[in-house]
Amino acid sequence: MTTKQRIATALLGALAWIIIDQSTKALFKQILTPGEVVSFLSGGLLVLPTYNHGAFLSLGAGMSDATRNIIFIYGVLAILVGLFGWLLRSPKLGHTEVIAIACILGGGLSNLFDRCVYDGRVFDFLNIGIGQLRTGVFNVADVGIMLGVALVLFRGVKHKPTLPGSSTA
Repeated sequence: MTTKQRIATALLGALAWIIIDQSTKALFKQILTPGEVVSFLSGGLLVLPTYNHGAFLSLGAGMSDATRNIIFIYGVLAILVGLFGWLLRSPKLGHTEVIAIACILGGGLSNLFDRCVYDGRVFDFLNIGIGQLRTGVFNVADVGIMLGVALVLFRGVKHKPTLPGSSTA
């Protein structure tokens, strides 16, 4: 892939995640009231609107506002800039890595937008599980981020780097 192809693919993919995430958030903010819970698939999927001060699964929600802002706004922004730099400067990235970067960029930017607009909070509304075994509340951007991370990890496991001088038998 050329640099232009990598950038175009990643930006279009990220934009798709942002549009889908922000659209689903807008939809559920409009049709549900805070505290309302809607059940689908016999309770396997719950939709319950909430604002989260923390990160994935409310991690960091108990931090001070200043610390949370440093980590979840500036820290996330630094990670996203680093990912974009990786995209620009790595000509050997394959399609899987570019798609992974797109997923992480889109999800990260969409949640970052929420934090900037909603006083450091992110709108979450999805919960899945069976009986008492349930996830925390999350959103579509979180799905994009987790998918991107999984793709990077999968790609890394699939193509283990070999050390100089080691045999590949």
